[in-house]
Amino acid sequence: MPLSVDLTRPSRRARGIVLLGTVLLAAAACSRRGATDQVAIGLGAQAQSPTNLSTKQGAELAIARLNEQRPRGAPPFVLRTAPAGLSTAIPIATALRDDPDVVGVVGHTDSRSSLESIPVYEDAEHGGANAVVAVSPVSTSILLSGRSQWVFRVCPNDTVNSRAAARFALDSLHSRTATMMYRNDIYGLGWSRAFGTIYEAGGGKIVSRAPHLARMSEWQAYAGLIRKQAPDLILFPGGPDDAETLIRDLRALGIQPPMIGGDGFSTMEEHAKEFAGVYYISFFLPTRPPNDQAKAFVAEFTRRYHQPPDQRAALAYDATMLIGRAVIAVGPDRARVRDYIAEVGSARPAMVGVTGPIAFDAKHDVVGKPVIIARVGGA
Repeated sequence: MPLSVDLTRPSRRARGIVLLGTVLLAAAACSRRGATDQVAIGLGAQAQSPTNLSTKQGAELAIARLNEQRPRGAPPFVLRTAPAGLSTAIPIATALRDDPDVVGVVGHTDSRSSLESIPVYEDAEHGGANAVVAVSPVSTSILLSGRSQWVFRVCPNDTVNSRAAARFALDSLHSRTATMMYRNDIYGLGWSRAFGTIYEAGGGKIVSRAPHLARMSEWQAYAGLIRKQAPDLILFPGGPDDAETLIRDLRALGIQPPMIGGDGFSTMEEHAKEFAGVYYISFFLPTRPPNDQAKAFVAEFTRRYHQPPDQRAALAYDATMLIGRAVIAVGPDRARVRDYIAEVGSARPAMVGVTGPIAFDAKHDVVGKPVIIARVGGA
């Protein structure tokens, strides 16, 4: 079972864990260079950005929970954000890595930033002397699989996600003809290939594969092409902004076939009335909490922030809890924290997160995690 200490009625085993955790935390806190009387978990994202607000809120809620669970006498957990003037991945990662109080980082919140930051978190410039673990909530790129011993993620990768989308298209939407509008990068290419393999094996036909660049200004031609092809489904592994423009152009032509996109499409929920019915990959829905911890998380998040959590908040909560529980178990030593996380699901039990079970394979990909196909606007 995951490490979760009830301080009100501790068992004999739990009391031993608390005592050990207290000793480790105190000893490591005294030995860390420049250490203060707190243990910081970094947020690998621009905290002031509106798109990262729910990520920050999920991490904040986890910090509060960890401070309830930490051993008596142990230093408190705090959430550490990068200086406000930093807005790109590498400077943010560098600031957090060089902060001696930071024991782990939650982030980044997109695959490109996670990939760019790997040498920083590995501390390649100093031979790994100051390396720190990073656990991304939502970086799904297959390029992250096995890329670094210091980087993990709590969301399934794009291969898993696109295969789930293909099965949904065949079994639930009964789709048999699809047009692929994929972004011409590693994300779009990988997503569409994995989808196509499962979709065609199940009897579906790809009538067109059309690449596009991010934030194109002209979508009318693609909309006209789709009207001629008359597919019963559009697969769109690309950005939600581009998909929204295409949807509007399709509607102007009087057509609106179902569309499936990646997890980034969850932002369409902010305009659910306009984009109702679009499908997207999700790893958490507040209306379908997978366990009692998730139910409590939804209730507390809603009470504190006056709205239900989205999947970014839930995944950030789990990533923060994972780092914090490692610290409680082995102390705020960066290498020990990394080793602890690497063993979750193998040498150590899987963690029960609010987004479902968390366990890692040898490539630091999360395994056994449910993938939900959500519909903008629900129902």
